[in-house]
Amino acid sequence: MKSKIFDTPLAVILCNVLIAVLVFSIVMAEYALSLILSAAAVIVILAMDRFKIVSRIFDLYIRYKKAAIFSGIAMVILFPISLTKNIYIAHIATVATIYGIACLGLNFQMGSTDMTNFAPAAFMGIGAYSVGICTIKFGLSPWIGMLMGLVVSGVFGFIIGLPTLKTKGYYLSLVTMAIQLAFTELVKIIPYLGGSDGMSNVTKYSVFGFELYKRYTVGGIKFAPQVPYLYLCILFLIVCTYIAMRVYFSRTGLSLNTIAQDEIAANCMGMNVSRQKLFAFVIGGMFCGLAGSLFVGLEGYVGPDSYDFAKSLMLICMVILGGMDNSIGIIVGAFLLAIISEKLRDFADFQQLIYGAILVVMLIVRPNGIIPKRVRNYCGICRRQPMPPPSQAVVSDD
Repeated sequence: MKSKIFDTPLAVILCNVLIAVLVFSIVMAEYALSLILSAAAVIVILAMDRFKIVSRIFDLYIRYKKAAIFSGIAMVILFPISLTKNIYIAHIATVATIYGIACLGLNFQMGSTDMTNFAPAAFMGIGAYSVGICTIKFGLSPWIGMLMGLVVSGVFGFIIGLPTLKTKGYYLSLVTMAIQLAFTELVKIIPYLGGSDGMSNVTKYSVFGFELYKRYTVGGIKFAPQVPYLYLCILFLIVCTYIAMRVYFSRTGLSLNTIAQDEIAANCMGMNVSRQKLFAFVIGGMFCGLAGSLFVGLEGYVGPDSYDFAKSLMLICMVILGGMDNSIGIIVGAFLLAIISEKLRDFADFQQLIYGAILVVMLIVRPNGIIPKRVRNYCGICRRQPMPPPSQAVVSDD
């Protein structure tokens, strides 16, 4: 009887409600209590995974997709509505959502293809500076700047991906690290980009004259000014998650995983390894560029210090913490570490030390992340050709 109760759409809905309550509690709590709740959530998830409970929950979500999707959308809609007066909490939620988009892009390289990239913040910076240049220098809409950011970050990803055709492992890590450091120093010495001071008063996004960063009153309830923009970021996160999962369950995703496991074997199987590597850098760069375009819309400022090596290290920690090559795990890691970093803002001088400690501990204790990638379902990826009828079978004369 109990197994029947837990194998129903109601169980999926209850799981979504519990997740929403947990996230809301972590975000709303004071920094000490928030850290305790975050640590407790990680411990509970690890314990559940040890007893195969996490995999069973994922199976339930796959079995009852409609209940999972609709209840999840309901939780997503209700969460920003609950943020009436707390501007700071709405800001944290928006930042965490944007980081989730960037981490999904970074996962195409680190998780799917096993290519270490220490320059995700540089891609975010390209998207942010594209919006700043289009709005401040040319007086264009920030939406045009976002499109330019997607194009430029994709081209930049293609250029950065070219060294991956000849380098890998530690050498690739050094190449991407050098690119990140060069990007930060380069934007500091270009007066057109504002130099070290950056570019301020960047035009914020609006939809048909509807400002997305404004306090609105609905039914006598005043909402935090970030709530409309938070909805926009959540929408982009949902779209990016859908794209990432579609790629993962496609032949392209299977090819990327094959390259990660054995590049020589992938070449012997006839895969175009160079094209797949470039694809991983291009689409990952575009995701990070989109995140940067949204981030500058939130802050209204873009500068070199906002997209430095520390930001790249934080994004890498998010991917490793959540679980590489698992979209849901990556989003969980992004939200947890984003909340922790915001709660520890008073200890900003020690943030890199904290990120490094988290990275070392996770690599030792849980190298696959909080929610590691599940066994791939090959259904629909490798389709067998139907056997010919006996009448059409070719019989050898031998």
